[in-house]
Amino acid sequence: MLSNWLNELPGALLSGVLNPVFIIAVLAAVIAGVVRVKRERRDLRTAVKPWYIESFSLIGVSLIIGIVLSGVISGAGFVLETSWIYAVSLLMILFTVTGQFRLLSAGFIFPIAFITMNTMSYFNVTLPDWVPSLPQTFVAAGIIMGLLLIAEGLLIQMNAVKQTSPRFVKTPRGMKAGAFFTKRIWLVPLLIPVPDGLISEAGWWPLLSMGDSYSLMILPAVLGYQLTVVHDLPQSILKVNAAQVIWLGVLTSVLAAGSIWAPYLILASFAIAFAGKVFIMLKTRKVCRRSGYHFINGDKSVMIIDVLPGTPAAKMGLLRGEMIHKVNGQIVSNEREFYQAVQKSRAHCKLEVLNHAGEVRYTQAALYEGQHHQLGLILIDDRKRETA
Repeated sequence: MLSNWLNELPGALLSGVLNPVFIIAVLAAVIAGVVRVKRERRDLRTAVKPWYIESFSLIGVSLIIGIVLSGVISGAGFVLETSWIYAVSLLMILFTVTGQFRLLSAGFIFPIAFITMNTMSYFNVTLPDWVPSLPQTFVAAGIIMGLLLIAEGLLIQMNAVKQTSPRFVKTPRGMKAGAFFTKRIWLVPLLIPVPDGLISEAGWWPLLSMGDSYSLMILPAVLGYQLTVVHDLPQSILKVNAAQVIWLGVLTSVLAAGSIWAPYLILASFAIAFAGKVFIMLKTRKVCRRSGYHFINGDKSVMIIDVLPGTPAAKMGLLRGEMIHKVNGQIVSNEREFYQAVQKSRAHCKLEVLNHAGEVRYTQAALYEGQHHQLGLILIDDRKRETA
């Protein structure tokens, strides 16, 4: 049996690489990085992070998660009909090409595929000969959907939290405010048993049988996340989102597995996955809108929107979301006043800062000639913006 598995692996790897989802996902990650850098240079006059961050995120920790999930799916024998792989791939391509990364979730893709397949079966839609027949069971698809939701939550927690981009937005009153934007795409390759091939049944394997023999295919599952946060530092709400998605994945996986004994539970699994994702999305949007705009200048302080890594500001321990109250003893209320105060002492910069808890702390650093405009701070100014 082991030799049959090894014989199937090269074909499975080839199916994953040749899947258009893989190629389109790579291009989408590159384009997303380039677009982000252009926007940052237009709005902030500098790029906070290089363009390839999105590309590294695409195949970073998600590859490890994919290997783990592949072991679970293939080892347990959750057989998925090839029609599911085709349907899911088409939806992933659609949402990736249109840039709707927020819809690149198993909680949206699998229920839509489920509804589409059942609708086509109900109306006896005739498909071309090259299209695989519609599946007879959805249990494996429901379990895989739940596992991908868990993967999505883990990726939000481990990757999206760390990779947020600052931007400026206008409040309803016309004031300039800071915001944090994250738009991520991840590739989670799944090794999935499919009907017909060299691998035969052995003992209890597969748990969910579908035919007498099986082969292997790789589904390059593409997951995405997109959110703009204006009311708080992004870490807090992204961690909440991550936990919500993980628990949604656990619930839908359990329901899908329970449908082995109670078939109608599979309907609840897909329905709850879709409704849960919509609820999380709408609730997050509601929280952001009701909480107002947090990242704006105070009457006697300047808000730090971000700190560029490796700069004097980073070495001073300044953090995004902190407020600069005084520069060299002078109160400042916007970016222009900040740099004017810095220039008064060309060799030294002492700051009075309000941290996230509203407590006062002091930090200072020596500056070299001309370095006052290279501190590495991204600040807000309702008038003319200068380079930080």
